[in-house]
Amino acid sequence: QRLCDNDPGVMGATLCPLYDLILEDPNAYKDLVVSFVNILKQVAERRLPTSYDYHQMPAPFIQIKLLKILAVLGSGDKSASGHMYTVLGDIFRKGDTASNIGNAILYECICCVSCIFPNSKMLDAAAETTSKFLKSDSHNLKYMGIDALGRLIKINPDIAEQHQLAVIDCLEV
Repeated sequence: QRLCDNDPGVMGATLCPLYDLILEDPNAYKDLVVSFVNILKQVAERRLPTSYDYHQMPAPFIQIKLLKILAVLGSGDKSASGHMYTVLGDIFRKGDTASNIGNAILYECICCVSCIFPNSKMLDAAAETTSKFLKSDSHNLKYMGIDALGRLIKINPDIAEQHQLAVIDCLEV
């Protein structure tokens, strides 16, 4: 009920205890997948007041928590994951790699894609973002890229081949 509250602060505060409950019994909350996806879509489309923005990023902490929730709910569930693909694709397309918080959202999106039922378009988008991390001058982003790559190759080992040189460059620095 609080998830649909008109006050985004109440909705956002509801996500933390819901996440803990979902971790204990994901099946009990599968019926909320569409609601979580709709909320994430609204946040990503900047439908919340700008007071929830952080460095021009719309409610990033709410986005990150929703991505974590969706990762748990979509794990091994083709139907639940199917509802997520469009909004995840939108986040990858609109992702802001110019800011730390934008990179954090993209990284969490990669983590979500690596947990839910595999989709080739999502894996391609995740691999492309991972490539940007690996090619970054920032050591922190390179580390995130290596971690993200480790998650993705568990699903599709072929992804590693296209990033071999970037990983070797990371090791040489």
